[in-house]
Amino acid sequence: MFSIIGAIIGGTITGLLARAVLPGTQNIGWGKTIGLGVIANLIVGVFFGAIAGPITGLILGVLVGAGLLWFSIKKGWLNSASHA
Repeated sequence: MFSIIGAIIGGTITGLLARAVLPGTQNIGWGKTIGLGVIANLIVGVFFGAIAGPITGLILGVLVGAGLLWFSIKKGWLNSASHA
């Protein structure tokens, strides 16, 4: 139960920071922001979990999240006000 809550809180922070890092306006809601952050945290956890500490994990999560957001907008999976 606590790991699910932690994933949601961590995903929210990672998603918001990823949106802040990526230039332009992303027209996505809270659900997609949290989902993006949770997916980014899962990717970082799977590939870098053994070597990443909490700060390194957050930085990598934000970079992966920003990359996922950019890729999703370019593929047309997410709407963006600046790329519409």
